[in-house]
Amino acid sequence: MKKSISKRIFVITFGLIVGLMLAAAIFQIFFFESFYVDKKAKILSKSLENFKSQYSYNIPNEDVLSRALVTYGYENNSILGIFSVDGYGRYFSNPDSSRNVVSKIFNSIFTSIADSPGGVDSFLNDGKSLSKIYADTSNDGLRHIAIISPMSLKSKNDCIIIAVTSFQSVEEASSIIGEFYKYIFLALIFIGLILSFIYSNLISKPLVRLNNVAHRMSSMDFSEKCVTDREDEIGNLANTLNFLSENLSKSLTDLTIKNKKLQEDIEKERKLEKIRKDFIAGVSHELKTPIGIIEGYAEGLKDNIVEGEAKDIYLDIIIDESNKMNKLVMDMLELSRLESDNNKLQIEAFDIIALTDTILFKYANNFAERNLNINKNYPDTSDILVLGDEFKIESVITNFITNAIKYTNEGEAINITIGIDGKRVQFSIENTGAFLDKEDLEKVWVQFYRVDKARSRAEGSSGLGLAIVKQMLNQHNSTFGVRNTSKGVEFFFDLALANTTNEEE
Repeated sequence: MKKSISKRIFVITFGLIVGLMLAAAIFQIFFFESFYVDKKAKILSKSLENFKSQYSYNIPNEDVLSRALVTYGYENNSILGIFSVDGYGRYFSNPDSSRNVVSKIFNSIFTSIADSPGGVDSFLNDGKSLSKIYADTSNDGLRHIAIISPMSLKSKNDCIIIAVTSFQSVEEASSIIGEFYKYIFLALIFIGLILSFIYSNLISKPLVRLNNVAHRMSSMDFSEKCVTDREDEIGNLANTLNFLSENLSKSLTDLTIKNKKLQEDIEKERKLEKIRKDFIAGVSHELKTPIGIIEGYAEGLKDNIVEGEAKDIYLDIIIDESNKMNKLVMDMLELSRLESDNNKLQIEAFDIIALTDTILFKYANNFAERNLNINKNYPDTSDILVLGDEFKIESVITNFITNAIKYTNEGEAINITIGIDGKRVQFSIENTGAFLDKEDLEKVWVQFYRVDKARSRAEGSSGLGLAIVKQMLNQHNSTFGVRNTSKGVEFFFDLALANTTNEEE
């Protein structure tokens, strides 16, 4: 089963606290008493050495020695006795007790020395202090610490000094502490639980928050941030995670933008490839008919099928079809130049009204042949100057007028409107009595597309005229289009007004 880090920290912390309490209890139970006895023996032995060094060969009288013994016993919580080498007790720090229990203890200790190998003489000659634990069997086994050492009163090592202290109080204190440890243990368990909970939350909660943020990051959600004011390793980790999240978010956003741009480029490339294929298919289709006609009539001439005037008719047809092919090729070259970046506009100011009237004059006979009415709607001004390439705009207007002538029925009207809208000049040409389907409105600008294919082919249309117009108007940053009106079809475009631009410059 998966364990959370907070549970792990809680268990480890609580285990350490309980372990320390158990270690303290074990030390108190098994080692405290021996540690105390050893420490007490060292202190008692050191004090006894100080006493010996101070009073050896330096006892003015017995009263001074007696007071010194009493002082020593009081300061070290012990009884001090000085014995002659034959075991006679000469001085005691507690004279009233020298004839009862204490006397028995001293006598028993001295006897143990006398009974040792070498006896008292060996002990005196050795000159070293001894430490013994003595159990008083006559007093419920009361135990004492005894320090035995040679001492020199008037001559070297002429007596034995014994210091005795009981450690019954230590045993009682140890027993009481052991009993008290039960309550301490319960209290420390309760405190340990609280401290472990606080400590585990102190460590685990920030890590849980960091884990949640990291989990969101793995799901590509970089909106969540690690909010922390800590300056330790967890705070550094939070700041690093925030930095990583921000960088990943920027990289992902940048990657998304680039991927979108790549998709757009791929889609654009697909469209260009489709346009290229359509263009090739269109060119092949457009050239196939005149080539077939030329081939057929040329073979007829070669085989002498016709003579006289018929032969001239065959030649005229071949020449006419050749001219159509030449016009198609020239239109394709013109469209290619317009689509290339090398095609430069010759921008200048020119009068669009005068240009329009000149073109209309050229096609006056065509209007008369088809009985078309020309309606001009111009502003009340002598001229309107626009900025553009006059030669290309002339081609645009010419194409619109010739299309209007082709697709306007006899007796209908062609309405030409020129107006000023702020800083732009609006131009439109409407032919009445004819309308375009929605599909035709969207495709009239496409290469080789014809609304009426039979009529267009018969009149020598290549299907590239409006595609060329589109490129020319795009170069002029013009807003243009085609729409159905209540009366017919209207083509329109706009150009910058030259007078307004000059004033601003």
